[in-house]
Amino acid sequence: MRAARLAAHCSALLGPISGPILIACPGAPRLAAVLAARVLVAGEEDVPAGALVSFLGTPARPAERQALLRSFQRRLPARAPVLLVDHNQPRAVWRRLAGFVCLSAARLRRARARYPAARELAALGFAVECLRLTCGERVQLVLARRR
Repeated sequence: MRAARLAAHCSALLGPISGPILIACPGAPRLAAVLAARVLVAGEEDVPAGALVSFLGTPARPAERQALLRSFQRRLPARAPVLLVDHNQPRAVWRRLAGFVCLSAARLRRARARYPAARELAALGFAVECLRLTCGERVQLVLARRR
């Protein structure tokens, strides 16, 4: 999926946000660039109105992921939306095979697609509202709110 199309899905799911948002896309710089062109990005001194975190293209390193999510959690006001973008394992066999090819191209293991992103957010204290799949079920978008 192209970065612009994924950014459109992310923007639609986040909805209208009045104010700057935090963006972290360590493994997807093109997605970060497209999102930065679509929304106002929060600076160090801004109070963010929401956050978008993408772990696409990065290995599953729980400690690093949770540290980033906790840092965002500390900066966000109550009820602020957080959108987490991550890999997903499709249900259909042929889509799963296509997903494995994409993961292999990024030098990631197959198990990377099975990382429990929504459970991770819930365990950190976020209220998970919805989970949507896109890109042939290879990408999951998890919308949560800071409690």
